[in-house]
Amino acid sequence: MKSLFSLLSIIVVTLATSISNIQAQQAKQVGAQSAEGKKMMAEFMSIPEEQRVEFNKKVRLAQKLYQEKRIFDALQAIDELDKIISTHPACLSLRGACYVELRAFDKAYAIFERLLAISPNSTNILFNLAELEFVTRKWENSHQRFNKLLTLLPEQNKNLRQLSEFKLLLCKLKTDRIDEARAMQNKYSEWDDTPYHYYAPAAILFYEGKDEEAKNLLRNALFIWRNPAQLSSWQDTMIEFGYVRSFYGSADDDANAGGNDDTDEFAPETPQIAPVIPLDTE
Repeated sequence: MKSLFSLLSIIVVTLATSISNIQAQQAKQVGAQSAEGKKMMAEFMSIPEEQRVEFNKKVRLAQKLYQEKRIFDALQAIDELDKIISTHPACLSLRGACYVELRAFDKAYAIFERLLAISPNSTNILFNLAELEFVTRKWENSHQRFNKLLTLLPEQNKNLRQLSEFKLLLCKLKTDRIDEARAMQNKYSEWDDTPYHYYAPAAILFYEGKDEEAKNLLRNALFIWRNPAQLSSWQDTMIEFGYVRSFYGSADDDANAGGNDDTDEFAPETPQIAPVIPLDTE
């Protein structure tokens, strides 16, 4: 049987603020929005107040359904939201997240492009687009997007920044920028707050065919970090890239049944959804 793929590393989208504060938040942000974003905001504010209140309630319901993994119910709830206003980032982001869950990546990509038009410098939207390019194996496009993202991500956003750098390193391997990838592998020390120190050199070792050395590094990461959930985004990235077997196996595994039946001790015990990345509209 063809494998089920691992879920995206950090692609799940929720609102950056509570829904009850969304109008105030957007009013503060409107000066930083594009012309399309200002147009959307004006359209939303032109709706009668009682409808805006109802909209906020329905967004909470759709978000709850999504978080409960009731994806088709969530999509029905979003359809109801669209009857009030279909251009609001809350509707778009939740619909995009549902499409990601369904692995309808083309549909999700189109939505995130619309969101980027509203907030051109949103690092979260840029990450989501770069990640979609990554999981659909459009390596050059992903490389370009992660490069741009890293010019905008603040240094203090260490987790997202270093994960993005790791993905950029992998894109470099796929686009024959091997020397550039090698130059990135020892960028951070073991004392950093992310597992980059282990995963980046492991990726280079896998590329060089030194699988056992690479696996030793990943075992060290698991020993140091203890909690596999803290490594899920990094581990899922390796699975998507093809260096580590998915928990579900793969079509190639089925074809090779009867050969090496060694299971991957680094795969998550249950399929992991990655940490939530809030969708902002700065």
